[in-house]
Amino acid sequence: MAYRATQRTRANAEARRAGIERATRHVIARGGFASASVAAVAAEADCSAGSIYTYFSSRDELLRLVFAQAAGHELEVIAGTVAEAATASQIAESTVEVFVRRAVAGRRLAHALLLEEVPEPVQSERLRLRRGYVAAIGAALDRAGGTQIPAEVVARSIVGSVGENLVDILDPATPNPSSAEIESLIKALTTYTRSALGEP
Repeated sequence: MAYRATQRTRANAEARRAGIERATRHVIARGGFASASVAAVAAEADCSAGSIYTYFSSRDELLRLVFAQAAGHELEVIAGTVAEAATASQIAESTVEVFVRRAVAGRRLAHALLLEEVPEPVQSERLRLRRGYVAAIGAALDRAGGTQIPAEVVARSIVGSVGENLVDILDPATPNPSSAEIESLIKALTTYTRSALGEP
């Protein structure tokens, strides 16, 4: 009987923890990391601020974990995308297409993940995400072959150029980009990435 109660207690604790993480993601998606105060998360999760500290050592630790979860999902999407591409140019083009369209579709969250000023533990996870993008794209380029420039250099060029060109488009203070602006950006970045591969 005691064992069953312990299992039930553990399940309840895991559910409460997951609820806090989910609430934190919702708050960040609406207003970025700056809006994710302990009080805001507690209100979203319908719990007390003290309850949050029962499951997380600090606000920074909670934000770090939630960032890592969201970043892990985005990395899986890109890794899956490049794994399906057969040539170097297809890898570059599909990376640009998926990255830009997903960022624009989840504009506020993308800004938080890529650009917003964040606590140091979250910044460490952001660097891990960027390195993950480079590793996934670089591995795919190595597999495809046909490039004169080292795959890692090309991968860093793609990740850097896409991220830099999303700065203004993702800025929460600016209007949502038009469809024409998005298509123009994808076309320009695709042309750039092809040139990075030494293609016309």
